[in-house]
Amino acid sequence: MVSKRASAIITIVIAGVIISAAAALYLRGQQAALVEETGMSVSGVELNRRTNTLVGVNVTSSLDQQVAIKSASLVKIQSGITVASKEFSPPKQVAANSQSYIPIGFSLDPEGADYFLYLLTDRGTVVKHRISYP
Repeated sequence: MVSKRASAIITIVIAGVIISAAAALYLRGQQAALVEETGMSVSGVELNRRTNTLVGVNVTSSLDQQVAIKSASLVKIQSGITVASKEFSPPKQVAANSQSYIPIGFSLDPEGADYFLYLLTDRGTVVKHRISYP
């Protein structure tokens, strides 16, 4: 026979697993709903291998208007979890038909991992770039 305390612990653990699974599905759905910006791309990545840091990226725009980068997020592909994010205040500007450097400063897993970098624009779109480290 299971005691009341043991059954309460089992119930809490099961509820935690259900909540965690629901949160993971929700976050993956949010990432899938992002619309990629077709006129912009990441053309260069600056890494510091001594400190395991994504220092910054070069963003190239082929658009006819200026676009602002409002925030950046780093998602670990293996788990689908956002491991770092930041908002730029003021937003980083990328002029029309040009290239701009965006400082990031995210820590990377020293043992190595694959990531997606998402740069959210003021147009509601994202610039998505895959980074494999090391």
